[in-house]
Amino acid sequence: MKTVLLAALLLATAGPAFALSCLRPDAVRLYEKARDSKDTYVAVRGRIDLTEPANAPVPDSDFPSITLAKMSGYALTSHGFGALFNREIEIHATCLGPWCGSAEAFEGEQLAVLKVGDNNTYRLAADPCGGDAVFWSKDAENRLLACHRNGTCVTGD
Repeated sequence: MKTVLLAALLLATAGPAFALSCLRPDAVRLYEKARDSKDTYVAVRGRIDLTEPANAPVPDSDFPSITLAKMSGYALTSHGFGALFNREIEIHATCLGPWCGSAEAFEGEQLAVLKVGDNNTYRLAADPCGGDAVFWSKDAENRLLACHRNGTCVTGD
């Protein structure tokens, strides 16, 4: 009984330190997630500009905060990032317990996978683990394209 109480006490005090365990965001993992999903996604390389101040999600809530933005860049085709993409998107920021994502996290050039919803709406997830976008780099783009073109899917870990 003492062992059970000690284990419970250790778990209770260590919970916050171990509660949020995230893999580092990676372009290939995002691509594979979108490719393997039953939902429809589009991969885009570009910049995200908020069209309104970012709405902060409420910790411990099941409901995302939605911030409107515009993403400008190029969508992935069979030949690479070549189709012009200039669309309004919704950034859905969520929390995992007290840790929250933010629409403000997407600065600079990004590689993103956008979920295509009803009426051709585009949704970008922003969670405390990074969400569905990563900072663009030539290496990340090359690895994503290799995965897309020939199935050589190597993460940057």
